[in-house]
Amino acid sequence: MSTQSLFSKKDIKPINTERKQDLLDELNLPTGLVSFIRENARNLQIATATVAIVVFGWVLYNNYTELQESKSASLLASALQESSVEQKTQTLVSVIEEYSRTDAALWSRVELAHLDYQAAKFQEAAGRYEAILGELPGDSSLAPLVRLNLAQSYEELNDLDKALTHYKTIKTVTGFTRQASLAMGRIYEFKNEPQTARQVYEEYLNSLGDDPDPVIKAEIQAKLATLQAEATAAAPLPQPAEEEKKE
Repeated sequence: MSTQSLFSKKDIKPINTERKQDLLDELNLPTGLVSFIRENARNLQIATATVAIVVFGWVLYNNYTELQESKSASLLASALQESSVEQKTQTLVSVIEEYSRTDAALWSRVELAHLDYQAAKFQEAAGRYEAILGELPGDSSLAPLVRLNLAQSYEELNDLDKALTHYKTIKTVTGFTRQASLAMGRIYEFKNEPQTARQVYEEYLNSLGDDPDPVIKAEIQAKLATLQAEATAAAPLPQPAEEEKKE
């Protein structure tokens, strides 16, 4: 008499030796791509982690930069509100030293140059403006302002040729034409070149168009009238015709 087994053969399911499906199979990707991903899984994981680290680092850097800009701008605003020149200077220097890579640091350098100019330290002001201008890109919106201040500093130092060079550069820049043109005319008058001064004034007057500002127009016309009067006064008087000899 045989012993009956507790398990029936029909209850024993065959072992499935096939590989279970994973996410790649569910995505219905091309077979070649699936094989490539499986073969290079580790390298792809490393690459993904690297990209994630770079992106995370970039976000942190942007947040840090924005925080630096915010702090530096706040400190600059505080400096501009100072009534004491000494305290204002110290605060501006702090902005430059603590936040050297920010826009506020650049403006702080400009403000220090302005302080030198206001204190009649024209050589120091010119040096600061020159340094700033040398670091600005050619298309910087700040460059014309710095160049104007530099030209004014050279004019105060009586270095008229350098002043003229910078005035000529910004004469065609919108917002600076009037100041540059008037300064150029003034310098040419000082250099005793009335014809060139007149030419500068007339060129500027013509650039004002058909409906110029009456105040500006009157100012230029007054300068032209003065030059005309000076030219008339300096002109030699006509010599009387030689009287015919009497017989």
